[in-house]
Amino acid sequence: MATEILEKFKNKKAGIFIDDANLFYMQKRIGWEIDWQKTKQFFENHLPNSVWFYYLGMPQIGKGRFENEKLKEDLEKNRFFVKTKPLKKIYLDDKKITFKHKCNFDVEIAFDIARNINSIDLVIIMSGDSDFLEAKNFCLQKGKNFLVVCFEERVAWEIRRVYHLFFEGIKDFVRK
Repeated sequence: MATEILEKFKNKKAGIFIDDANLFYMQKRIGWEIDWQKTKQFFENHLPNSVWFYYLGMPQIGKGRFENEKLKEDLEKNRFFVKTKPLKKIYLDDKKITFKHKCNFDVEIAFDIARNINSIDLVIIMSGDSDFLEAKNFCLQKGKNFLVVCFEERVAWEIRRVYHLFFEGIKDFVRK
């Protein structure tokens, strides 16, 4: 089914926008990771004229910082445009003891879509966040195609009503 959907867009110039923060925890939960090189190769078999954007939260220190710096370097070597910003500490209690790290790139992604809309035919968002529905409306108003790629288990119900692919359906092609 995934290849059928992608065949509909064959030879379109795609802008592919990857929201790492939205995909990170789901990969941990399901026990497998996306290999971005394989993912790029899979999509470019159908969409050879693609531009890839990757949005990455950056830990301040430690192993996570080192791993994300390495990921950024690898992605940039393979022609991804990578944008980073520091992770924030979001406290989950009033005493500021329990927290989680968070990074949100929704605005940056929306602006990058708008900046690039005249040079692409298809916008692909890799995120299950329903905040991107307004980006879909913008793309359709501009006469552009729109596709979401996300995990089935962590997708907003609104996304199920838009043209979409699930990573689980292309797992054999994109799994690390």
